[in-house]
This record gives sequence, C-alpha cells and structure tokens, in this order.
Amino acid sequence: MSLERPEGPQAAEPSGGRARHRSRRALVIAAAVVVLFGSSGSVWWIASQARTPEQRAANAAAPPPSRITGKVSDQQLVEKMELTGKVETASRTTIAGVQPQGTSRAVVTGLPAAMGKTLKAGAVVAEVSGRPVLLLPGRFPAYRDLKAGDKGPDVQQLQRALQPLYGTAVNGTYGPATVEAVRKLYAAAGYEAPSGQGQSQGGGGASGGGAPSGAFSGGGAPRGGAETDGGTGAAPGTKGSASAPPARGSDATPASGPAKAGELLPAAEVAYVSTLPATVVQVTAAVGDAADKPLVVLGSGGRQVRAVLTADQRTRLRDLPNDAVIRFGTGPYEGREGSLGSLAGPADAKNGDQQGNAKTGGQDGGGTSGAAGTAGTAGAGTGNGGNGGGGGAGQHEALFVPSGAEAKEGAVQQISVELRRSPKGALTVPVSAVWTDLGGGSTVTVSEGGKERNVPVEVLFTHEGLTAVTALDANLGAGETVVLVRRGKAADASDGGTDD
Repeated sequence: MSLERPEGPQAAEPSGGRARHRSRRALVIAAAVVVLFGSSGSVWWIASQARTPEQRAANAAAPPPSRITGKVSDQQLVEKMELTGKVETASRTTIAGVQPQGTSRAVVTGLPAAMGKTLKAGAVVAEVSGRPVLLLPGRFPAYRDLKAGDKGPDVQQLQRALQPLYGTAVNGTYGPATVEAVRKLYAAAGYEAPSGQGQSQGGGGASGGGAPSGAFSGGGAPRGGAETDGGTGAAPGTKGSASAPPARGSDATPASGPAKAGELLPAAEVAYVSTLPATVVQVTAAVGDAADKPLVVLGSGGRQVRAVLTADQRTRLRDLPNDAVIRFGTGPYEGREGSLGSLAGPADAKNGDQQGNAKTGGQDGGGTSGAAGTAGTAGAGTGNGGNGGGGGAGQHEALFVPSGAEAKEGAVQQISVELRRSPKGALTVPVSAVWTDLGGGSTVTVSEGGKERNVPVEVLFTHEGLTAVTALDANLGAGETVVLVRRGKAADASDGGTDD
C-alpha cells in the first residue's frame, strides 16, 4: 500500500500562519537589540563614574587663581548735567489799559504792535479809546499826570527818555523845552498832544487843570492808556483817577495863559520799559475788547534760557564752582558758552501773570522784583533789570545767560553744565579697581609681570563707572594694569604688595 501526499488546497500551509511567524521573529530581534544597547549604556555609565583617588583630589581642589584687569588713564574725568530749556527775553513788561474816568469802560481801538515786532522809544504800543500808549525807556512806571511846572524824579525820567530823541535837558523841571519835546513825541506818533492850563495848581498836583485836546472834557484825570507795576508785583488799579500826591519840591504857581499842546502828559498815555528796543512777545487783547486788562506783553534786555530742574539738580547748580563751564548744545546758541544767571524754587515763586511770567530775583531764592528781573501780575508788570531767576509754581528753574546774538523767543536750547572736572595730574581708573581697607584708606592693585603691588590713592570723585584718583606715593601711571576682580589666591606680592 503506497502513501501519497495529498494534493490540493488541503496540503498547502495557511498564509496567516506564515505572517504570524515573521512577526514573532521581528519582535525577538528588536528585544535583543534593546538588551544590547541597554547593557552597553550601563557599562558606559559605570565606567564614567569610576575615578582614581588622584582624580577625586584634583576635582575637590580650588580652581586656579584668575583675575579681571583694567587700565589706568590720564584722561580728565568730567561730570556734566544735561538740561533742556527755552529762549526768552530777560525782562518782560505787561501793558494794561486803564478805565477812563466818567465812562463805563475803556475800549481797545488799535493794536499796531503786532507779535514779534520790535519797538523803539516813541512807538505806539496800543490805542485805547482813540488815545495812544507811548513807549519810553524808564526804571519805574508813571504814577501821576505831569504838567508844565512839575518837578520830581518822574520828570527827570521823562527828560532822560526824551533827550536822545529831541535833546531835552535833564533838570527835573517840566519847562518849555520839555513841553515842546512832548508835543513832538505825539506828533511823531501821529496824535495831537494833550494841552493843559499853563502851570499846574497847588504845587504840582496831577488831577487839576483844563481839558487836553482829544483826550479829556473838562478838568479831571486822564482817560485811557496803560499802567505798569514797576516790578512791585502788585496789581494796578483798573479804574478811577490817575491823580497822585504833589511832586516833591514843586514850586509851581497858579496857571495862567492859554493852554499849549504838550503841557500835559497823562500817566495813562505812557508806558516805561527798562530796556529798549523791546519785542512784542504776546498780544493778549483784540480791537473792541475792554481795555482795563493786559493788552500786550513786551520783552527786552537781551535773551536768556530758562530750564526746569529737579530739586537735586538745583542743589548741584547752587554749589557750582565759579570756573565751571556752561556750553550750549543743539539750538540757536550751539557751540557757545554762557553763564548761570540765577536759580529759583517753588518757595521763591510769587504771583505769576496770566502769561506765566514769574517774578525773578537777582540771586538764588528769588529776591525782590523790580530792579532785579521780570515781574508780572494780572494787571501789569515791568522788568527793570537783568537775569533774575523765576520759579514757576511748584517748579525749580534756572536761568542761563548765553553769549552772542539774540535768538528767537521760545526756541528750544540744550544746555550742558560741567559740574566737576578732575584736576591736571589726576588719573582715572574703573570704579571696581579701588579697594578700601578696614582703616578707610583706598588703594589700587597694580599687576605687572605676574606680580602685584598696592598703591595708596586719594579718591576725588566717581562718575559713570570711573573714579578720579591721585596716587599718594606717585607710584602709579597711565597705561598700567590694575586688578578689578580677583578669584583664588593672588600671585605672590612683591615691591611692598600683599597677598589677597
């Protein structure tokens, strides 16, 4: 009987069995690879942790000494303060109108002084109720109407103002020459001069006399015009008479004869400014407005730069040495030098005017206004002097006086103030190069040829990471290397140096 291999589908191995066989083989191979790599990593980690006693000792030892060094320089160390300010006129005058007596209001009928215009002596600042406000140089404001025969310091001031224009003698008496000069002053401005009734009554009183042509009807006080406070800071009157006490030393007699043009100069029709020419800084009124308020702000007396300070900056500037250099940076005065005019703080500020003009004084802390600087109130103000320091409310400020030509009002100007400069012969080192011992002495450590030596020094001042020093034993020079930071044991000291 023969055995025969079955044929057909029954003898063939199922395809699913072959696939399972291959999958088991792949898993076995992957497992073997994982075991192999794991064993190798373990061996490597164990080997990496193995150290000889010598290696362990080396790892436990301190790192080798190291240090960071810097250089000594002979360049002067300069500490500066950088500020930003604005250009303005050194003295300001606010012209205000006066309500005419016998009228309900004074009206602005003309404003020929436009913004930025330069005005000279005799110019018309404004026109109030058809009458001019004439500009003249003077130290104090008009405080009474002047008439022929009057005497006093206000007459002398008028004559000094008229002398360059008409050659008027300065004798303190309002005589025929002064009358003629006043008439010419009005004529040059295009107006008829007021006339009086001969000489003044009763020793030079201001309110008596006849009606000036074109200005008054009947006796009484002037109508229209301007007032200034003369730097006192007090608000001027806004209504009422311009009468005042008799002039000192007046020897006038009762009036007689026909009235003449120029025999009267109403206080309301003249405005005195400390320095001329003056520039119109601001026009605060318009034609048709009531005139019993500020009309025009004038600036005169050169230029200054006003800068706002912090309290600390003001303290530093107050202690500024006399030989400190103040140099102007970006701005109209770039490259020029200047000086510190004055300082002011919140405690120095008085009543500023509506344009923000603060009082100024001639020294730190304000001082009195008037002969010292700019003054301003809501009514009027005048500045009869130079560069006072004006503190706005709640502000510390400094006024710097530039050299050279005038610049535009309001221009922005950078200021660099040299606070301190190291003297000649001093050296400069990085601030971390200076070591202080327990006794309070200061030294720097010089490194040369692998050796170190300590040099005692006097510290002058420190600024922006650098220190100005003077070597006490002259054993320090520019270009030498000094130690800034040191780690580990320092190199053996020599030449008097010590180990760290």
